[in-house]
Amino acid sequence: MNILVNGKEYPLEVKVTQKSKSQGMMGRNKLNGGMLFIFDKPQTHSFWMKNCLIPLDIVFLIGNKITSIHHSCEPCQKDDCDRYKGVGDTVLEFLGGFCKENGINNGDQIEFIY
Repeated sequence: MNILVNGKEYPLEVKVTQKSKSQGMMGRNKLNGGMLFIFDKPQTHSFWMKNCLIPLDIVFLIGNKITSIHHSCEPCQKDDCDRYKGVGDTVLEFLGGFCKENGINNGDQIEFIY
């Protein structure tokens, strides 16, 4: 699956299982495109940066519409890491700064390419 952002197409890693969602970007130092987390229904989700190695933008969506963005969330190597909450049925993670560099804002529509 890919995503179309301002006319540019980027690859997505898709996380569907609970195990893959829990692992996310932990222990990784690169991300090619974005990472997509798919949930059953819109609700409040909480993400943290525990054991992540690089800053990330965390984007919450309902359908294709962005409900909130946490910009350049910093990696955390302790037990009481900050939590980043939002409402959505999908969540996207990009390299920190991606959303600002590409003009992605709350309320924008994201196009998924299957």
